[in-house]
Amino acid sequence: MTGPGRRELAVVRLAALDVRRSPDHAGELGSQLLMGEVVRVLGRGSGARWYRIENLADGYRGWVRAWGLVPMRPAGVATWRRRARGRPSRTWLEVRESRGGGALVSPLFWGGRVVPGETRGRFRRVELPDGRRGWVEARGLAAGRRAVPTLADRIGDLTGIPYLWGGKTPAGMDCSGLVQLLLAEHGVRLPRDAADQERTCRPLAHRERARVGDLAFFGPKRGAAGHVGVLIGGGRYAHARGHVRVNHLEPGNPLYDNELGGQFRGIRRPARGRFGPI
Repeated sequence: MTGPGRRELAVVRLAALDVRRSPDHAGELGSQLLMGEVVRVLGRGSGARWYRIENLADGYRGWVRAWGLVPMRPAGVATWRRRARGRPSRTWLEVRESRGGGALVSPLFWGGRVVPGETRGRFRRVELPDGRRGWVEARGLAAGRRAVPTLADRIGDLTGIPYLWGGKTPAGMDCSGLVQLLLAEHGVRLPRDAADQERTCRPLAHRERARVGDLAFFGPKRGAAGHVGVLIGGGRYAHARGHVRVNHLEPGNPLYDNELGGQFRGIRRPARGRFGPI
């Protein structure tokens, strides 16, 4: 694979690509990129095995292995975005060489995207960013306009996923990664980290009632927020703390988290999306 030059564009070719703070596998995991996401290459590490990138969706920067990217010109990126309308409706899909079996081509995680192809029976053909092809269960892949589950229903799919600092896959998620993915499914763009999410969301006005999709922030009284969850109705919020779970904002409720409750900073509202009913 020919490596991208400075400030060229590239598309993520792996199901998940680790974004690290430094160009080394021992570097702290800051985030993950999902298949089909577009990045700008800002520079190279020694030996050109590592690239410093910026995620075009949220501006997050870090270092990734070169093997996880497919270099593309702007016209190619535009074509990819137009064609890659296939998104998993489940947390995990398997792309297999043949319908219902064969070797594993790649996993496909919730939040990733591929090019959808023909449907044969229960299976649909897909194309990955690097040109690899395979088959997935058709009912697990949404293409084009699709019904979006409510936040509460989606959390039902994610509950129990372990906490992983920097994680954004079913193998592990952190609090801000979970919230970013949940709201992205409803058309709301958020920064990657909790502190930045708090800064870009507005406080509720006087007597303005909280609603589904608002964000609950936690942390010290002064300084940056260190934790975030999303309201799913009835005073409940979903978050990743130990694992993806649901807790309650009201003391005395069986779902109230006594340790976290003392760090509650308030509720803020992001730009609105297409949220389901309370």
